[in-house]
Amino acid sequence: MFKPLLGISSAFLCLSLVSCASLMTNDRDIEKSRLHLQLAADRLNERDYNKALEATNEALRLDPSSAAAYNHLALIYMETKRFPKSEEAFMNALKLQPEYPEVWNNLGVLYNRQEKYRQAVTYFEKAAASEKYLTPENAYTNLGYAHYKLNDLNRAKLYHTKALDISPQFCLASKNLGDVYAKEKKYPKAAEYFQKAAVHCPLFQESHYKLGLVMMKMGQKKTAKAQFEKLIERHKNGTFVDRSHEVLKYLQ
Repeated sequence: MFKPLLGISSAFLCLSLVSCASLMTNDRDIEKSRLHLQLAADRLNERDYNKALEATNEALRLDPSSAAAYNHLALIYMETKRFPKSEEAFMNALKLQPEYPEVWNNLGVLYNRQEKYRQAVTYFEKAAASEKYLTPENAYTNLGYAHYKLNDLNRAKLYHTKALDISPQFCLASKNLGDVYAKEKKYPKAAEYFQKAAVHCPLFQESHYKLGLVMMKMGQKKTAKAQFEKLIERHKNGTFVDRSHEVLKYLQ
């Protein structure tokens, strides 16, 4: 069970008062807030959502003007599927810092997860166009995925390709581009990108599995069988390991 949100009501109140943050927050509190936010990031990476939430709330109590803390709060809510709260927190971050490309990208991800792809596109485009955004390949990949789900495959290819131009070893962009070509039934191109994802990220099970599938589509059953067997041997368990076992029954 999640613990109650501590200090959030006062933080929300500060959003409506122009001078509230300056009156309440000093340099020492801001530094403490940053330390709690780093702790929250560590706990979120460990998927310890309760501890991440506690640390983020403490960061906001110490510095109610922290857009980064609201962004982090929104990420926690998103990962725990409390989507309305996540959207509210992202919007609060943007009230404090309107030019915040990381929040634009993250808000787009939230809309993608809710299958609100057209809303997502708007925010991914803003993030990708921002000179302040240090990882535009993330926004381009997410933008490509949104267009893929909207069945605009040309734009999906365009944006995934832009992501790979920036970061050639970005496995998710390669895997997604493989999905686009597979949907177009261009299996050799799909195999090329699934292979790239598999090489650059050996632990990325989905790319190995889909590489096996397109090999089957291309009539290369022996190669496909070897791919599935390799995935099972390397990873032992997982969703795509289970699926590989099922496909191997068909290939026997």
